[in-house]
Amino acid sequence: MSRLILTGDKLPQGMAIAEAYNMIQFTGTIEISDRGIVVGLFERKRTDYQDIIDNFSAQAPTDANAIVGVQVSTSTQSFGDVTYLYITYIGTPVMLEHE
Repeated sequence: MSRLILTGDKLPQGMAIAEAYNMIQFTGTIEISDRGIVVGLFERKRTDYQDIIDNFSAQAPTDANAIVGVQVSTSTQSFGDVTYLYITYIGTPVMLEHE
């Protein structure tokens, strides 16, 4: 199921929140060191960013058709010659309907 993911506070024109659910959160990790880029190019597709968004969206209840007020936080951490990017998405799943 595809969901509308909004970072702003304003809803699309003509839409209203019919039901709101508990806030959801998902943190994903991506290796961003030079070694990770080389390994990624040869061993698998680089869909890490989309996978994180998809996993975040999957945390919402099945009847929620949007996630509003989405905020994104990032940080990095290095372990020797390997550096990781941590991306956290937080938002509120809602059921939007036409006014």
